[in-house]
Amino acid sequence: MAINTIDLFEVFLSVGYGASYGKFQYELSKKQRERDQKSIEREMKNKAKQNYYNLIYQLKRGGLIEEKEKNNKKFFIITKKGKGKLSFLKKQRKESLPEVSYSSEENNKFIIFIFDIPEKEKRKRDWLREVLKKLGLKMIQKSVWIGKTKIPKEFLDDLFKLKIIDYVEIFEITKAGSLKNLV
Repeated sequence: MAINTIDLFEVFLSVGYGASYGKFQYELSKKQRERDQKSIEREMKNKAKQNYYNLIYQLKRGGLIEEKEKNNKKFFIITKKGKGKLSFLKKQRKESLPEVSYSSEENNKFIIFIFDIPEKEKRKRDWLREVLKKLGLKMIQKSVWIGKTKIPKEFLDDLFKLKIIDYVEIFEITKAGSLKNLV
């Protein structure tokens, strides 16, 4: 209530004598929005700070980092256990698959997408099927897909990065013939 009174008084002094009620209302709501925005920013900053301290606490508790002090300054060092965990996470990230979010365009020509990915690359094969579904291709057999979608360059780049491009064949059909019945 006190803050609202202060806002009211500040707005009254700033708009000047003879200002319309609409101008007065506008300035008052503007002042309150500014205060709310500052409050939200302060809250977000405090939340980020708390998240940082929680993370440090969890890392210490898990034995992944240790706190040291030198010349009255505190710093953290990574422990042997922490180095092992970091190595594991780096390896896991390296083996992670790209996001399944490619933009596709409609194409006038049929695309036949065929692949034969070895069993040891099962995760990549499953990822590929998911991408083909998202691109709008339809499965004819488990490893044969068809549709009228342009294949995005980013997708082809990811196939290359995943080292499965050699297991993939892509055909573009200009005359549909009996393919129209399949799609």
